[in-house]
Amino acid sequence: MRKPHLLFPVCRTLTVAAATWIAAALASPAAMAADRQPWKAISLDCMATFAAPDKADEAKLFTCADGFAAEAVLESLTANDKTAAEKGLRHLYDKGSDKSAKTARLGLQRLGINLPFRAARPAGEKATATPDRAKYDPPEAKDADKKAAEKLYKDGLALLKKKKWKEGVAILTKGLEKNPRSEKILYNMACGEANLPGDKKPCWTNLQHLSDLGSDYAAELLIKARTDADYEGVREEADFKRMTGYMRVQVVNTVGDVGDPGVENILKLFDKLGHRKPDKKDDESAPQPAPTIQFKAHAKAQVAVIAELLNDQETKLDPIQMGDSKYDMVIRWGTKIDEKGKPINLGPDTADEAMAGARKKQNKALAQPEQAIGKVNKVIDTPNRVISEAGKMKDRVLGVGDKAKGAADKVKDLGSIGDKAKDAVKIKGL
Repeated sequence: MRKPHLLFPVCRTLTVAAATWIAAALASPAAMAADRQPWKAISLDCMATFAAPDKADEAKLFTCADGFAAEAVLESLTANDKTAAEKGLRHLYDKGSDKSAKTARLGLQRLGINLPFRAARPAGEKATATPDRAKYDPPEAKDADKKAAEKLYKDGLALLKKKKWKEGVAILTKGLEKNPRSEKILYNMACGEANLPGDKKPCWTNLQHLSDLGSDYAAELLIKARTDADYEGVREEADFKRMTGYMRVQVVNTVGDVGDPGVENILKLFDKLGHRKPDKKDDESAPQPAPTIQFKAHAKAQVAVIAELLNDQETKLDPIQMGDSKYDMVIRWGTKIDEKGKPINLGPDTADEAMAGARKKQNKALAQPEQAIGKVNKVIDTPNRVISEAGKMKDRVLGVGDKAKGAADKVKDLGSIGDKAKDAVKIKGL
């Protein structure tokens, strides 16, 4: 019998004051680049650049961030200046190169915002959707064109079933010209293109267009692609994983027998969401009081869904490099334990209504991946990458705050617990 762990290590971090002192030392004149433009000369232009970072190129943002980190006089900045600077620096930290992210981090520290060193961009990071991408949104087809497209769809599908990929794609392309909003034509075109030799970009484009349509039917087709045998040849590609949510997942129980109910509920959740069954592992060498989700870049949108459904606002989100694991997501399951040795968190709610709601949340993440990715980015921008630290958004980021009542009800079902254990589930009041 595995024994539950009642004590957990406490993680200590640098104080903000110490981190700011280090940042100041790194940004000292001795460390300045010789060709840095004087902040006085560029400050007005840079504040405008910071205020609209989406319209600026990275080089311009880097120049402004570099000058701000080294020479900006904080006492002379207005509240609007500080707000604009934070917006621009956060954008550069999240979207820029590794070098740009380091400079943006120093600038943010000048504002008292202490973010972690951003992990080096994984090789697959380029597959992550970007908020400013133009979405596929063609006009609705006329009834006559829809009817013609349906016939072409059936003809093209018949060819695909015979493994005549090139011919089938050609017919389906004509069908899409008639009805560009046909989810099933887009899905089967992508399927055929996945089996053609050479570049798979046409496949990715049609899967992306399917996602952009945003319907529940489109989302269900993307989920279907995870197990469709005709997509087998591209299933391990980062672009395929990003758009369909396909993942190799491992669930690690860090707290022994007391963690088994939570692990089983996680497995039920993944089954309901249409994922392949996760691998299970026990590892009690480092018991955790809350879950950690480790993930690769292309899995970010799915992380937003899973993190919410784990029901613990102390869940930590931890990006991992592409080559560091064969898994796209590793959930290290942990929970606090009450005075009777019972788990405080039982993980995902597996009631039928809750599972139906979980499926809808996943469909939304597939249709609007940029929003889901943005939620995850807000968490990993915090010092400890914990959901509860995501600033004023902590009751709304990933929806975890909405789970407080359900989490408390689960604890009551396990019997009476001490006051300290009860406090652990008061999520909205934190």
